[in-house]
Amino acid sequence: MENAIYIGLSRQSALRRELSLVANNIANSSTAAFKREIALYSPYETDTKMEEKLDFVIDHGTIVIHQPGTLEPTQNTFDVAIEGPGFFVVDNGNQQLFTRNGNFKLDPDNQLITGNGELVMDEGDNPIFIPQDGRKIEISPDGTISAGIEVLGILKLVEFDDLARMQKRGGSLFDTTEAPKPAQESELLQGHLETSNVSAISELTRMIDVQRSYEGVKNMLDKEAERLRTSVRKLGSPQAV
Repeated sequence: MENAIYIGLSRQSALRRELSLVANNIANSSTAAFKREIALYSPYETDTKMEEKLDFVIDHGTIVIHQPGTLEPTQNTFDVAIEGPGFFVVDNGNQQLFTRNGNFKLDPDNQLITGNGELVMDEGDNPIFIPQDGRKIEISPDGTISAGIEVLGILKLVEFDDLARMQKRGGSLFDTTEAPKPAQESELLQGHLETSNVSAISELTRMIDVQRSYEGVKNMLDKEAERLRTSVRKLGSPQAV
């Protein structure tokens, strides 16, 4: 019967991790270009000789759902959305990362950065300097940033063949072992942002389901533990000798 307890604990552990993922999805439902995560599990069938079927849980990790969000107008000069499968290239000071979150701004040195402070890269892997001299800044669909007739830089936009290899590095940032390729199927839209692909209502519903499942396993484990205690008491009583 100990196997039943171990199996139940494996299920509880999986549900706790899934609950953490759901909570993180909900917390980022308003984060631009955030991609929801789901846990991937499979059962390992075990004969516990119990009335209720219960299997060990095999944890296969986390899957990021790369379905794009909707593009919403903001009218902000440095908000840029991607139409297509592309990613911006940014630098956090240690490495280059990739993001679809185009909620950019300027740092004190007038360099284009993300909301978290990563430098936005141009096609030459250099930071982009934006002079603040009153000229209107325009960003064309191919990523060219211009002020009047002067070209200030071209946003580096890349694509990947295998999104499954991309690993989250916090918020809307990703890393991957796959070499990026120049974007061929993507264009930019200035004054817009891609929304999160999280449906808060769906995630809240999922959270309730996970909590109910957790409680169900807890009740089963409580009953099994009580059954074991009763068996031990009976075996240890004088009548059992």
